[in-house]
Amino acid sequence: MLNFLKKQTGFSILEIVVAIFIIVMGMVGVLSLITQNIQVQYINKNNLIASQLAQEGLELARNKRDKNWLEGNDWIFSITPGNYKMDYTGYIGIVSGIEETRLQQSNEVGREGYYWYGGTVNTIFYRLITTSQASPESLTVSCLIQWADRGQTYQYVADTVLYNWK
Repeated sequence: MLNFLKKQTGFSILEIVVAIFIIVMGMVGVLSLITQNIQVQYINKNNLIASQLAQEGLELARNKRDKNWLEGNDWIFSITPGNYKMDYTGYIGIVSGIEETRLQQSNEVGREGYYWYGGTVNTIFYRLITTSQASPESLTVSCLIQWADRGQTYQYVADTVLYNWK
């Protein structure tokens, strides 16, 4: 009978502990990868929003230049060198720094999801549009988007040059 018990095959407690340890280590690695992936996805989402807001800021300055031409004003009227906040409604405000430029979102029907200065919900994004005159016939426009997330401040900058080619 003793001989029969010695010949039985099976797992020892040590083999089971080692197998569980290997499985747990693999799970910890996968969980760590999933957590890091979610964080990177959130950062990338905000970078994409910031890049689009910066491009919109440049387009707003370009639109103002074109509107000045149509109205018969000087091409840099109301976008002379300085710091501005602008939105898609045509609003232009002179500001002293980025802390005055927090974008908002609206919950109004037809305007939900838009970033502007007349909304009801503050966003994490600030947009500062800076203009400087490079020459009498050109204007450098820089759009700085800034936001804070999890204790870290991020920035995205886009630049262009507008010309008085008319």
